[in-house]
Amino acid sequence: MSPNTVIDRIELLLNKDEHTQHQYLLQQFDYSISAAYPIADESEKRIDVHASGCNREEPDELFLEWIANHPGTWSGVVHIFFKNEKAPGLSIHFKQSILNSYSQSFTENSGYQQNGYFAAQLKEVTINQLQMN
Repeated sequence: MSPNTVIDRIELLLNKDEHTQHQYLLQQFDYSISAAYPIADESEKRIDVHASGCNREEPDELFLEWIANHPGTWSGVVHIFFKNEKAPGLSIHFKQSILNSYSQSFTENSGYQQNGYFAAQLKEVTINQLQMN
């Protein structure tokens, strides 16, 4: 039997603070983990986690506040659900985030949805129960 690798949905639960949150559906999501330290001094070694994605709907006020790096803790979780599975196959929790960029383009006379693309740096990241940074 082959493993279930078809992604059914990608959810982002974004929290501005402990009282303000919203769930977003993403069309696409990427993350990268890299070591970040001066080669000459490994004592300052740290792990950076960067994420990027494409939202499926127009940004609401909360998402725009995140884009503009308004004050807040901006924590959250990304859940990747595979086809016919009720529990997420991958969960990426973060306790802080800083938006690096957001872009959206529009095409005249197009009936296609105009998705927005974001890139963020994530802090205090846990992937499936394993602490990254």
